Amino acid sequence: MVVFDDMYPHEVWNDSNEDRVVLLLHVKRPQRFPGCLVRDGFFSALRRSSFVRDGLRNLEQWEKATPAAA
Repeated sequence: MVVFDDMYPHEVWNDSNEDRVVLLLHVKRPQRFPGCLVRDGFFSALRRSSFVRDGLRNLEQWEKATPAAA
């Protein structure tokens, strides 16, 4: 397992023929008012964005096309 801060420009290449799956986690840090409103509003808008919706749709298609592991 690797944990990194992706706020800095970086590249990752997959030179294999295998699929690469990356799990991104948002760690919700405690914020005082009004910072908590800004944080929650930003992530609410992000969840409704086409960027996230397209990713979820792609994940559903990938799961349908991939046989379940035994």
